[in-house]
Formats: sequence, C-alpha cells, structure tokens
Amino acid sequence: MKQVFDPANFEVNWDYRTMLIVEDVEPNFNYLKKALEKTKARILHARTGTEAINMCAINKDIDLVLMDLHLPGISGYDATREIKKIRNDITVIAQTAFVFSGEKQKCFDVGCDEYIAKPIRRDELIFKIKTCLIKTGKEA
Repeated sequence: MKQVFDPANFEVNWDYRTMLIVEDVEPNFNYLKKALEKTKARILHARTGTEAINMCAINKDIDLVLMDLHLPGISGYDATREIKKIRNDITVIAQTAFVFSGEKQKCFDVGCDEYIAKPIRRDELIFKIKTCLIKTGKEA
C-alpha cells in the first residue's frame, strides 16, 4: 500500500534549533510561537528589521528566521538582504499578509529561502520549515 504524507500529522523535534520570529504585531507573534511550541525549538522574537539584523549578527545559534516583510523602519526585504550578507547560512522564510503580484519573486531576489502567506496554517508552516532545512542541508 502506498503511504500518503499527511502534514497534519507531521511532528518534528527541533529542540536543537533556534528560530527567530520577526513580527511587529504581538498577536501574530504569539500565534507563530504557539504553532511552533510542539517542535521544542528555542524561539526568539524581534519586533523590527534592525533588531533582527543585530540578533542574527550576535547570536550564532539562530538557524532560521520567520521574517515579516512589512515592519516599522527597515522592511523585511532589507533586513533579509542584510542578514544574508552577514550570515548566509541562516534560512529565511518570508511571511506576509500582502500577496501582490511579483512579491514572492521579490522575496527570493533578496535572499529568502521560502515564502508563506498569512493566514498561516501550522501544518503548512512546519512542512515549509522542514523542507527548507532539508534543502539547505541542515536536516536529513
């Protein structure tokens, strides 16, 4: 019998991972933090692009960034570009509620490894993170 992958039943243990959620809207951050809770990953929070850049420069444990694109001050696009300059090893997944024509390609152009549109479903988020980590050689 062929086994079918069911992302709803997709459980992971990332207790050895550190993830940075860059999100200026507190309820959105709380949702993402809760969605990642069962993964056991260490979750950090940045509210601005500048804060995210500084955290990635200082904290070498950060493996993955969930980057909101529309932030106060420096945009998520510019923050991603700067993060990739200083830490090209970090996986960045863009997350946004604004799905305009060409925005997904713009994310990839600035260095994002993946893109997820809001509202974000937990199963899709876990699947995209897992896929990105595999693609970048961080997870088998």
